[in-house]
Amino acid sequence: MMNRKMMYGFILASLVMAIVVNYYSPLESFWTLFLIPAIAILVLFPQWKTTIAVGLSGFILMAITEFTSQYQPFPRQDAVHLTIAGAVEWFVYAVISFFLIQTARLIAKLERLAITDPLTKIHNRRYLDLQINAAPLCHGSEQSTTLILFDIDHFKAINDTYGHDAGDTVLKKLAVVVRGIIRNSDIFVRIGGEEFMIILPNCPLDQGIKLAERIRETIERTAFIYNEKPILVTISMGITEYTGGQDISRFIEKADEALYQAKETGRNKVVIL
Repeated sequence: MMNRKMMYGFILASLVMAIVVNYYSPLESFWTLFLIPAIAILVLFPQWKTTIAVGLSGFILMAITEFTSQYQPFPRQDAVHLTIAGAVEWFVYAVISFFLIQTARLIAKLERLAITDPLTKIHNRRYLDLQINAAPLCHGSEQSTTLILFDIDHFKAINDTYGHDAGDTVLKKLAVVVRGIIRNSDIFVRIGGEEFMIILPNCPLDQGIKLAERIRETIERTAFIYNEKPILVTISMGITEYTGGQDISRFIEKADEALYQAKETGRNKVVIL
């Protein structure tokens, strides 16, 4: 936040400098100073609409400043020079914009890839590590937070019977089904292998249990097909609610213990701790 405030201050200061210098100077070339705040704005908002808006605003500002400066009347030759200077400045700004926007898009793509599971396209363990300390439960929020941990029953048998491609197909479809049930605000993560976690902010335990049962029943009813062969898929789930002052690692351990109990007592069920 502080860096953005400093950036806004720099933009304002450099913009004022460009206007003052060009108001009192007869040299149109000094308008290249406008590139300083223009590029700074683009760094904050790397989009083509930013380039167009800033470019048009700069040209209008340049014209107003020159026509209202102390050098009156405004000669036709100076108007031509001003137009040429504006066109050159716009071209330079467009080229710089292209590279800045492409770089910003590449960085954003790399960031998404770093926190996304390549198979299921949901978040991965790295994303969980980044988000767990930012969750409301970690900042003394009074809102309830529920944690669901689940994995696919007998997943190894699915791989052994139908092949690993079939297992991948199951994982991808399961992720799609679950995403269609949970809220956009919920954190859905593939922990590894066939194990998944859902963090439900602002969700008391009773609501979390209903959601977990809905997910479990939906998965059991869903048709998983591979090479025209149906695959029966069920999941075991452990669920717990965060209690004030609880250690985060203990919070996750409780869900893991509940999941273990679900698997040891018959699978295809939800166990609450």
